[in-house]
Amino acid sequence: MGRPAKINRLSITACAVRLVAQSGPHSATMRAISADMAVNEAALYRHYKSKEEILWSAYARIVEDMARDKQHLAKAEVPFRELLREWIRLSYVYFDANPDAFAYVLLLPPPNADSSAAVTQAQGKTFLSLLRRALRNKEIAPIAPKLAYSHFSGIMLNVPRLIREGTLRGPATRYVDDVTEAAWRVLAP
Repeated sequence: MGRPAKINRLSITACAVRLVAQSGPHSATMRAISADMAVNEAALYRHYKSKEEILWSAYARIVEDMARDKQHLAKAEVPFRELLREWIRLSYVYFDANPDAFAYVLLLPPPNADSSAAVTQAQGKTFLSLLRRALRNKEIAPIAPKLAYSHFSGIMLNVPRLIREGTLRGPATRYVDDVTEAAWRVLAP
């Protein structure tokens, strides 16, 4: 807790993300954010109209950052197994550097039910395109792409979840090869 050097949209969303990641979505009220930042609530309203706008802005920024890191994979002409490993590695690098942001986006539901599908599904669409290409190239077993994505997500997201719970020791990047192997066993032809 303490006043940031400068209150701006980024410092406000960072505070909201941390509060949500620590205590859940209902913890990031305007009052709680302003108290945590040691500013008056009016200072928040100079930057955002509402708590919902803060939460959505944070969510969209994080998703866009994570998706941008992975966009180049859709263009890479390498075997799917290598793409799978790189996707996991990038995800875990992001988690290790930004555990609260990762939890905010991937371990909690979107903050706005009316949110833009383009933002909320950015990573999913990219990964589904990789899966469809792997299916066409017969690099993976015949499986519905959304089911394959579901299997993959379940395997990949458990490591960050367990690290956050304190059940597994971090950093997540130490598990890239093991998780890649587990995901590959599910998807292999």
